[in-house]
Amino acid sequence: MRVVHMDSGLGNQMLDYAEYLAIKQMNPDSECYLENMIYELPHVPGMFSQWNGYELERIFGVHVPNIKEIIDGESWDKVLKSLEQSQFWQEHWNFAPYITKALKDEAGITLSNCIAPYSDLAEKKDISGRLRYYLSLFFKTRIGYHVKRILRKVMAESIIRKENETYNVFQKYEDNVFIGHSLAFRFKGFGLEKMEEQIRDAFTFPQITEQRNIDIMKKIRATQSVAIHARRSDLLSVNGYCYKYGFFKRSIKYIKKHVDNPVFFFFCDEKSIGWCEENEKVFGLDFKKDKVYFVDWNSGDESFRDMQLMAECKHNVFTESSFGFWGAFLNKNPKKITCAPDPLIVATNSF
Repeated sequence: MRVVHMDSGLGNQMLDYAEYLAIKQMNPDSECYLENMIYELPHVPGMFSQWNGYELERIFGVHVPNIKEIIDGESWDKVLKSLEQSQFWQEHWNFAPYITKALKDEAGITLSNCIAPYSDLAEKKDISGRLRYYLSLFFKTRIGYHVKRILRKVMAESIIRKENETYNVFQKYEDNVFIGHSLAFRFKGFGLEKMEEQIRDAFTFPQITEQRNIDIMKKIRATQSVAIHARRSDLLSVNGYCYKYGFFKRSIKYIKKHVDNPVFFFFCDEKSIGWCEENEKVFGLDFKKDKVYFVDWNSGDESFRDMQLMAECKHNVFTESSFGFWGAFLNKNPKKITCAPDPLIVATNSF
């Protein structure tokens, strides 16, 4: 069997499902199961929030055979208890060895772990590790960010080739392996376009019935709509540079140059909306002159509606967020402009 790991929010779940499909396609000789036991663990301090839990089946009606289905209830409870006691989140989210150990010890399922461990570069003692660590610090500065952005543009082809050699999603695996959660399909060269039709069929959103969403959808479809995914709060440590170093300004300037009468739709979590409303200059917008709408009412189990609405916009601007990525990828406009901070993200202009 092949067992594919899944965790995190909806955007990552969709990436993991795409990876599951690729692995299943390339390895048809035995069963391929999903493993998402992290959603069943109690949330504790230091452990990443899993947002709204596992959502693919509830939203899209996607059912994937789960490793849980072939384990009896008592053994499954022991697997979960073993994983909880490991406190893997204290080790840089290094879940893989503890999941495979729990499955072996408590359920008699032996799997070879093919998921690379998460590591803290600061703890690496070798020269290359220290160099990568200090480079990562430099790239977080204003000058470093622009150096990295230019380098990734210039060296895009060689970077894509090297990363694809390091991790090829479409490959054959030996039997009885634990794999997945690379999130590689966001990037060029990993072949998401090979499954685009299958992916679009799977990720069909349920009909909108809430009146505010019906009204905003009409505006989105009737205008040169531009979705701006401004998710700060839980992702600010990852995409904070987008707000500090001009990503939004460059994106909006480009859109205004190439799109007649653009109308901007902000999609923000409830903890970000106030900040966005008070910082128009960060986005290169004038809220008194530009036509701007804020979509901030979809939350909890209805959060996915933001992705659905973003996918209906004519153009998209998003940061390092798989949720925002899917909103842009699922956009069917053949002439869409998609602005992302990394030139290696699938089907994007880079800013």
